[in-house]
Amino acid sequence: MTRRRRWVPWVLTTASYAGFAISAYLTFVHYRGYVSPCYVVHGCEQVQTSRFSAVLGVPVALLGTIFFAVMFYLGIALLTRSGAKLVRTYKILAYLGALAVIPLFLLQAIALRAFCSYCVASEVIMLSLWIVSFLLPSSEGSARRLKHEATPQNAGG
Repeated sequence: MTRRRRWVPWVLTTASYAGFAISAYLTFVHYRGYVSPCYVVHGCEQVQTSRFSAVLGVPVALLGTIFFAVMFYLGIALLTRSGAKLVRTYKILAYLGALAVIPLFLLQAIALRAFCSYCVASEVIMLSLWIVSFLLPSSEGSARRLKHEATPQNAGG
């Protein structure tokens, strides 16, 4: 990884942890039967108690908790080692997370006409993971750069 992009895995790991904390809180709230208060937008109760808050009996918040836990683990792996397979896995999962945001946000906007600030925050984090993951080095690009730098004509400058 280039020196100027060492911050990328740190941002991804920190964002994943924040997403994990939000989703874990929403999972706790779901299983305890509470409704978290909304501070920024209105509609947390409507979103959290709607029929869309669970998929096949599994709370969406629990799915988010698992997703962010996996992304946090992969973020730690990005901090400690490198590899094309690891980067590819991270990028694919970040893309799938970003795809999951689309129906979740549309359900809030169109079907429920209400927003949960915690849900929107986790959706923003999911999108951020995908966008920032573009800054991770691709295996082909890194190999090409290394090969280019190692050629004799480029050795002098």
